[in-house]
Amino acid sequence: MHISKIILNFETIKTRLASGFGYAHVWRVFCFFKLRAVSKITYQKQPKTFSEQVTLLKSRGMLIPNEAKAEKVLRNISYNRLSAYWFPLLKEPKEKEIFKKDASFEAAFRLYQFDSELRLSVFYAIEEIEIALRTQIIYHQSHKYSSGFWYKDGNAFQSFPQFVNILKRISDNVQESKEEFILKYRRKFDQYLPPAWKSFEIISFRSLYGIYKNLSSSRDKNQISDHFGLNYNVLISWMDTLVYIRNICAHHARLWNIILTISPVWPKSPRGPWVSRWENDSTNRGTKDKKLKTYAVLCILAFLMGKVNPYHTFKRDLFELFKKYPEVDKAHLGFAENWLKEPLWC
Repeated sequence: MHISKIILNFETIKTRLASGFGYAHVWRVFCFFKLRAVSKITYQKQPKTFSEQVTLLKSRGMLIPNEAKAEKVLRNISYNRLSAYWFPLLKEPKEKEIFKKDASFEAAFRLYQFDSELRLSVFYAIEEIEIALRTQIIYHQSHKYSSGFWYKDGNAFQSFPQFVNILKRISDNVQESKEEFILKYRRKFDQYLPPAWKSFEIISFRSLYGIYKNLSSSRDKNQISDHFGLNYNVLISWMDTLVYIRNICAHHARLWNIILTISPVWPKSPRGPWVSRWENDSTNRGTKDKKLKTYAVLCILAFLMGKVNPYHTFKRDLFELFKKYPEVDKAHLGFAENWLKEPLWC
C-alpha cells in the first residue's frame, strides 16, 4: 500500500477517535492496513529488450543454441507468456529461477505449441456441443409452447430477474446484429424480437447456458439432457465448465498444467462409455476431488462428442497430438494412470 494511503487511514482513525467511535475496533482496522502495507514490496523490475531476455535465460542455465530463433520467438510471444511453459524446467526451489541441466528453450517452446494445438482441438469440440445444446433447447421448447417466441414468457423460467436479464441480452444482440438473416427479419416482420431459431443463433454460449439452467420445468431440462446421455443437473454443471474452458481457449490462455476453477460434477450414471475416475490422484475420486485438471474436460468432450457427432475425430486428434509431442508429461494435464484402458478411450 502506498504511504499516502496509510497516512489517510491514520487521519481517518484520529477523526473517528475524536468523535467517540469504538477505539478498539478502529485500532484493529489501522493495524490491518499497516500490516498489509509492510508485508508487500514495491515491484521494481525494469523492461528488458528481446536480446536481454535471451541473455537472462542463458545466464540462468537455459540451453539456447540458436539465439536468433529464440529472440524471434520472444518478439512474437511475450516472455511472461512463455515463462509458464519453462516453469517445470526450473530447479527447486523454483523461486531462484535456475534451470535444470539440459533445460532448453526449444523444449519450452514445443510445450507452448502443444498447448496451442490442444486449445484448437478443444475449442472446435466445444463449438459442436454448443450448437447441439442450442438446437435441443430451440426444438423442445418451441414444440412445447407451439411457438418460437416462448422465451419471451417469464413463466417458462425459474428466476424472473434472470429471465429479464437474458431477455435484455437477446434484445441487445438483435439490436446490434449485422447478420443478414436478422436484418431481413426486422425489415419484414412487426415483432421486434425474432423467434428462438433465429435469435438464439446470435447469443453467446454463456447466455445459452443461462437459458437452459433457468428453465422452470425439470422435465424440459431432462428432455434436453437425455440427448446428451446425462441427468440435467450434470449437464448444467458440465456446460458451466465448458463455458469457462471456451473462454480460456478464446483468450489463448493455458489448458496445460492448470487446475480447474469451475469443476464439473461427477456423473453417477452416464449413458455411454465412461471412465472410472478423471483425476490423477487415486486417493480422491469423483465430486470430492478439488484438484481436477484438463483431463476431466477432455473426458467430458470425448463423451459428449460421441453423442452429438457420430463422425467426430476428437479422440483420434488427441492421440495424434500426443504422438506429435511425445515429450509432453500427461500428469501435468491430470491424466489418470492407465487412462487408455478406460472404456471412454477404447
